[in-house]
Amino acid sequence: MHTETLELTVFHCVVKHASYAKAAEELRLSPSGVSRIITRLEENLGVRLVQRTTRKLALTEAGATFFARTQQVLVDLAEAESEVQQAVLRPRGTIRISAPVVFGQLHVGPLLTRLTARFPELSVDLNLMDRFVDLIEEGIDLAIRIGTLSDSRLTARRLCTNHRILVASPEYLTRHPAPERPEELAKHQCILFTGFSKPREWRLVGEGTATLVPISGRVATNNVEVLTTTAKQGLGITFGATLSAGPALLAGELVRVLPDYELEPTAIFAVYPSARQLSTKVRATVDFLADNLKDPTSWDRDLIGRIPGFG
Repeated sequence: MHTETLELTVFHCVVKHASYAKAAEELRLSPSGVSRIITRLEENLGVRLVQRTTRKLALTEAGATFFARTQQVLVDLAEAESEVQQAVLRPRGTIRISAPVVFGQLHVGPLLTRLTARFPELSVDLNLMDRFVDLIEEGIDLAIRIGTLSDSRLTARRLCTNHRILVASPEYLTRHPAPERPEELAKHQCILFTGFSKPREWRLVGEGTATLVPISGRVATNNVEVLTTTAKQGLGITFGATLSAGPALLAGELVRVLPDYELEPTAIFAVYPSARQLSTKVRATVDFLADNLKDPTSWDRDLIGRIPGFG
């Protein structure tokens, strides 16, 4: 509490009780401490505020005027303090969120109704893009990222696992019998993902081991949705993140290949500038996403008992 506010508070408490001792008891100060504060206030103002006698305390004319004029000051200070504290406690203002296009469309956008209903004073600006976003340079409060993180200026909170499984269309597998072992992928047309540092090999994990498998194919793309689309058209085997390929698997447009294996799982993170001065709106939004995107995710739960490998 600032000195001026303390002096006003003590002065009004003394007037309320007409007693230094009772004011000291309420404020958890010593009677001598209360007396010193009142004396200091009077010295600063250059007038006597309290008339001291052996039997009681009474306000001087100047004290009565000062008391009347400062009552509203203390009320205003209390209200201002309450407003500031509420602003800190309640998420408010606009939060700018960046997310990959497909993930944002399928899994972040549908959460906005619940997010804004939970925090009525919060507005959301959702930017969907697949390019790398510099949060600090571009003024983004929070980003959803999938895979490896590299920016040491940011704090990350893991949300959930990103499962990536091998898929193909039933039509392709009619023409080309499904591989039974990872090494048999070398005999198949595979749809390559150029977003990998090594597009012509897949690292598969299964049966307690990790295997590097060379692959080849006539079609390559840097877009995960195109991977799914071309696989549905029968152009070969590819990988599908369950977060986007799930509906095609459930509809029978895609079939899981090598169900005992998947590409090495990665994770989905919420990343944001240093948590040292994390704003209420960012903290609340990250907590909300963590609650709604935790393992097992809704899209993986949909596959349980219906797709091989999801038991």
